[in-house]
Formats: sequence, C-alpha cells, structure tokens
Amino acid sequence: MERSWNVRRGWYAVGLLGALYVVAFVDRMILGLLVEPLRRDLHIDDTQISLLMGPAFAIFYAVVALPLGRTADVSNRKWLVVGAAVIWGVCTLGSGFANTFWLLCVLRIGVAIGEAALTPACVSLISDLFPPEDRAQATSVYMAFGALGATGAYILGGLAVGAAEALPPIVLPLTGLLRPWQEVLLGVGAPSLLLAAVLALTIREPAREQAAAPAAAGLTLAWIRGPYWPVFLMFIATAIGQVIVYGLGGWAPTYLVRQFHWAAGAAGIAVGVASMTASITGMLISPKLAEMWSARGRTDAPMLVLAAGLLLGFPLVIVSALAPTAAGFLGFFAAGMVFIMGTGVMPFIAIQWAVPSRLRGETLAAGLLGNSLTGIAIGPTAVVLASHIFPGDQASHLGQGIALVAAVCGPLAAICVLALRKPMTRLLAAKGEEAALIREVPAVLVGETA
Repeated sequence: MERSWNVRRGWYAVGLLGALYVVAFVDRMILGLLVEPLRRDLHIDDTQISLLMGPAFAIFYAVVALPLGRTADVSNRKWLVVGAAVIWGVCTLGSGFANTFWLLCVLRIGVAIGEAALTPACVSLISDLFPPEDRAQATSVYMAFGALGATGAYILGGLAVGAAEALPPIVLPLTGLLRPWQEVLLGVGAPSLLLAAVLALTIREPAREQAAAPAAAGLTLAWIRGPYWPVFLMFIATAIGQVIVYGLGGWAPTYLVRQFHWAAGAAGIAVGVASMTASITGMLISPKLAEMWSARGRTDAPMLVLAAGLLLGFPLVIVSALAPTAAGFLGFFAAGMVFIMGTGVMPFIAIQWAVPSRLRGETLAAGLLGNSLTGIAIGPTAVVLASHIFPGDQASHLGQGIALVAAVCGPLAAICVLALRKPMTRLLAAKGEEAALIREVPAVLVGETA
C-alpha cells in the first residue's frame, strides 16, 4: 500500500514537472512569433533577432547547465527547480518591458540560465521518486512533455498572440499602453511562477538512492572518464542525429511556404501538430521496446533501439524533403520524427540505468551541453549550407539541403551509436549487478527528507 501511494505521488510530480517543461519551451521559443513587432518597436534587425533566438540563449544554456547539473547532484533538487522557474519566469516577464536590444539580450540570457537547471534536476528527482523498474517509463513521460513543449510551442504561442490581439487595450500605471507583443510575453511568463509555487507547496524532496561513496562537492567530470564516458558519448552520437531534427524542424514551415505556397501561420500549425504527434508517439513506445529487449537479456537494448530509430528515420526524412505534395511532405516528415525524435530519449534512459544517483545531474547536464553545441547550434545552419551545394537559387533548394543533411547525419549517428555498444553494455551490466545487490538490502532506500 505504501509503495502504491509513493508511485501515485511520483506520477503527480512527473505531471507537474512536465507542465513546467512545456512552459519552459514556450518561453524559450516565443520570440520566433514576435519578430516583426520587435523589429518595429525596438528598432532591431534580423541579425540581432537571430542572436536573441540563438547564441544569446544556446551558449549560456549549454555552459551553465554543467555546474547547475552538479548542483542537482549535491543539493535539494526541489528548491533548485523552484528557483530556476522563478528566474526564467521573471526574465520572460521582464522581456515584456524591454526597450533596447541589449536589455532584451540580458533577459534572454536569464531565461537560459533558469531553464538550464530544469531537466538535470527533474530527471534526478524522477529517478528517486520511482523504483528502478518504473524509472524508464517515468522519464520517458517527462521527456514526452518536453517534446510536447518543443513541438507545440508555436501552437501555444500563436494562441497567445491571437488572444493578445483580441484583448482591449491595457494601460499600466508606470509603463502606459501595452503593445500586443508585451502582453504575450507577460502572459507566457506568468505560468512558470504559478507552477513554481505549486511545486514548492506540494512536492517533497525524495531520499537519494544510496551511493557507494559520498557525493563530491564540486564537479566530478566522471562523464569523461571511466566507467561513465560511454553515456556522454551516447549523447553526442544522438546529437548528430538530432541535427536532422533541429534542421528540419527549423526550416519545415518555411519549406511549406516556399515550395507549396502555404500561409506562414497554417504552415507553423501543421508542422507543430505533425511533430507533436510523432515525437510523443515515439517517446512513449521506444522505452517500452528497450525494456522488453532488456528483459529478454539484451543489455545493449538502448543502443539498438537508438540505432534502429536513426536508420529507419533518416530515409523517411529524405523522402519527405523530396515529396511532390505538401501532404506527402508532412506525412513522411511525421513518420521520420517518430523514429528519430522518439528514440532520442534513449540517452536519458541510459543515464537512469547506468549512472548512480550522485552523478546523474552532472552527467545529464554534460549531455545536454553536447546536444546544445551539436544539434541546436549546427542543425538550422547545416540545412542552409547544404542547400548552397546545389546550383541556382539557394532558396529553391531548401528541400535538397534537408535531404542531404539527413543522408549524412543519420548513418553517421547510427555508426557512432553502434560503436558504443560494447562499452555501454559493460556499464549497463555492471550497474544491473549493483542494483540486484541493493534490492537484497531494501532498507537503504527508505526514508525521505523534506
């Protein structure tokens, strides 16, 4: 009975943390829907807009994730998540009152710093809220919330923009008349503060899984040396495949506009719905497949599932980019994302299965750093550079650029994953033996801290 109550409490926490994950993505991506009013009211150009959406966020997100991930390993994770949500929420709200490029840039950096702490702390929390046999599924559900946020941010943001434009004029005492883009930023920034308050009042910090040695106070860098380096490299291998996701996801609406003459709003909604459906489907199925293979004795199940997803997904992306109709593009695009985005959760599962609790936050943060500097930084630019290879107007070769990126990155990522199969198998086997010993002494896992 006690275990059942604990599991219910764990799933409540997963739902709450997942809701924060969705809000984080909306706050992260909302500027993509506010380009024209920001250009007009702040007198900034496209290059400055791209800096706000790209480097100003991604670089700081990647760099601070590592120390914040280590903080999640040695401190109270609940309060780390609460503090992070308050920071990025306040910075998003503040962005609504920014009147210069540089002030908006500083606030975007604040959003990045706050969001950088979220996933390392949440994954570490989830791992200690569930028994070992339930951790993979709980983690995959949390990551599915992330996919919902990543793919649905433009849909939710578009609804916020529409609502702001429909509202009567709002005048504040100190700032005066609010423009619609300011109302949008205020509207999307507030939910993180509300969810942070609910989290602070309703979630308790769980006891950590007992470690063989006490956690170090500073960075351990265990993820680049034995025996955990294969997990970090698994993140890098996955990020090579995610170049396809970020490249295609970033340019898919524009491709529909240019190639099939769709309206921009309709293209964004169509791509968002297709991505959301496909990625969540894949993220819920792939852990089950890995668990099934693992139960049958395949210790290398996470690597096999990931490699299979890459090898099945990249040809579908190529076909989508060369499809003669919009329906064909969207259909094959969604099918490819089921495999590539869906199996992208495997490194997170590997952390749960192979890395001890005291190192999970730092290892995950290191993996996210590698993913940010590989997939996020390279993906959209790679598509543009690839399209330059073809003669003629570069804008007309966007589809060929997407196809070329998929043709290179899909097989390369799968090869890298399979090259890690043996060291990852040894690590997973060793962790499995350790877990079996721990289960023989269940008393070490009981207890809870406020």
